[in-house]
Amino acid sequence: MVSYIIPTLWKSDSIFSTIKGFKSIKDPNAELIIIDNDKDNSKYISDDSRIKVFTMEQNQFVNPSWQLGFHYTINSRVCIVNDDIIFNIKRFHKFVIESKAEAVCMTNWNRIDKDLDKWELVDINSPNARPAGGGQLMMVMRENFPTLPYNMKLWHGDDIIYYYNTLLCKIKFCFIRGMAVTGEQSVSVNSNIIPKQMKTTFTQDTLEYYKRMHTLGLECSTVFPMELKMAWKFGDIDTKLLYEKKLDKLLNG
Repeated sequence: MVSYIIPTLWKSDSIFSTIKGFKSIKDPNAELIIIDNDKDNSKYISDDSRIKVFTMEQNQFVNPSWQLGFHYTINSRVCIVNDDIIFNIKRFHKFVIESKAEAVCMTNWNRIDKDLDKWELVDINSPNARPAGGGQLMMVMRENFPTLPYNMKLWHGDDIIYYYNTLLCKIKFCFIRGMAVTGEQSVSVNSNIIPKQMKTTFTQDTLEYYKRMHTLGLECSTVFPMELKMAWKFGDIDTKLLYEKKLDKLLNG
């Protein structure tokens, strides 16, 4: 069985396509957990007992929302879903159960706009590099869902989930060849409701990510966050130096 978690700020109507698709699933044990992070603009009241809506007093941001949603899940598989993508959730639900998939995510480099007749699991074969777009739709086994740091708000939650599975649990992540994923994508992240300081090159999320990787016993050098990649690419010397100093202090005291 599968539990789906969708944090939302109600910035995209794509979420209603996902809700409609979920309601068509016949599985009585399927569940959809919606973390409503904008109570002043709430747009959905559940009319299906399998859909649970938790309305927050203030925006909890995506990573804490995933963790909160996980707390309420009951099924053996947990799937995080962006509110601004569109996919055939009914077919996905049936496929991952019947295929006995343990870890699945989407990939930007294999996107198609229309479902094919045949779906198949394909090993991503990239344990040290999460594929771009993977966090928009990511399913893992319940026992392999790691605890995400509360102070890591917007970025890297999907990285920790991915690398916890590939590097610690030795689980192979797959994508589903033939499955279409469309929609607007990144609507909430790019909206003005996200504070500017969370969109800079080096954020608190970066430190929290590295701390968590360190406590998991994973070498930081195996995984480079986007901030550091961009700093090297554009010759951002100040950011690189700041990064190294903070990381050295963080790990070595």
